Amino acid sequence: MVKTTDNLPIVAVTGTKGKTTVVKVLAQVLRGLGKNVMHVDTTGHFVNGVRRSTLDDSKRIWSLVPSVGPGRYLYEFFQNPQLLEDGIAVLESSLGSSNLSGMGYRSHKVGVFLNVFEDHMGSSDRLKTQQDIADAKQFIFERLDDEGFAIVNADDKLVVGKLAVIPEDVSYRIIACGLNFSAISQHEVLKQGGWVVTIENDQVIVKHAKSKKALLNVKDVIWTFNGKFLPSVYNLLFVVGASLGAFDGDLPLNFIPALKNSRLDPNDGRLVVFRSEKGVKIIADYAHEKQSLSQVGDLAKTLVTNNGRVIGVIRFAHDRTNEILQVTAKEIVKHFDSFIVYDKIDGHFREAKKIRNKRFTQKVGYISQVVYDALKLKTDNVERILREDKALERAAEIAQPGDVVVHIVNDDIERSMEFIKTAFGAKLI
Repeated sequence: MVKTTDNLPIVAVTGTKGKTTVVKVLAQVLRGLGKNVMHVDTTGHFVNGVRRSTLDDSKRIWSLVPSVGPGRYLYEFFQNPQLLEDGIAVLESSLGSSNLSGMGYRSHKVGVFLNVFEDHMGSSDRLKTQQDIADAKQFIFERLDDEGFAIVNADDKLVVGKLAVIPEDVSYRIIACGLNFSAISQHEVLKQGGWVVTIENDQVIVKHAKSKKALLNVKDVIWTFNGKFLPSVYNLLFVVGASLGAFDGDLPLNFIPALKNSRLDPNDGRLVVFRSEKGVKIIADYAHEKQSLSQVGDLAKTLVTNNGRVIGVIRFAHDRTNEILQVTAKEIVKHFDSFIVYDKIDGHFREAKKIRNKRFTQKVGYISQVVYDALKLKTDNVERILREDKALERAAEIAQPGDVVVHIVNDDIERSMEFIKTAFGAKLI
């Protein structure tokens, strides 16, 4: 087991959504600031931006995704001691990291808690409510270093409530990131000697004690879509907050250029935009619950032209209750004009298999049928096509110039991207 030292600070990121994006962008920014960065996300682990392992490697070796016990990859710093010079680890930490053995290390310098949504609710006996999810993720604050930084979503009461679990002997500092500060007041944070990261008049603002500094315009960060895409705006705030913690509250002079130069990975399946030969835009994204799906649908509406439509090519995982699927369908129908529902378990690219979790079974086409039936109660503009490639071919057939297609990618992101390019004759924008 590796213990955090001053020479090896660890930034751990948890929450319901946005973890991978925050980890990837933060790692990119830190590399731009001269750090030796090892980062772990759901797709594998990387050293200074170079992939060292994949999701399949992790599943094959440990039967786990990389973000469950991400500390196991800290061996990179000790196999390669030169990385310890200005080294830092940035770790995506999922629900499976909720105990010491799961984390794979003892403590971290910066704990980032993004949000708590209803995704995974009902997936096990211990996760029946959003409070249960917050409880399962409270390790992010329980395992702070003696003088660590707690990065909190100031607009999420469940996240802020978990500050109470920080041990009394830990002299932590709060960095509150938010827009409306509905869960904790800016005054309270500043009074405790903490930092506030927010947006005022499109400017990213950092406040501390009696100081207030505008860093940059939110529109200067390309992946916020001119500040229109709320999840990306929050992710930007968290990247700033986590960077503040990593640098003990004092951002380097070249931080702003590094942040402006940050880009989302086009191979990552998150907010990747294509344009087809006939003028159809395609957004590839990994949204998988009602809030993020609704928000990406709204983003797509800002990109339509010529009175175009938003067409959703969507799918869901098998480990979701029927109730969650039905509620999600009811919500997202307001944010899209039509749907094509495909299935991760389609009997072609992926067969059903027996799983240990008896709460959920796998059956070819079952999840897409539940979602289709729920959508059909609200709209006639819905089709069900099991295979991802065939669903995209159908979307390409019906899409007209000015339309925007939102494609929710499958687990094999590279294959999903190729399907988009093939079906639409599309190229990255």
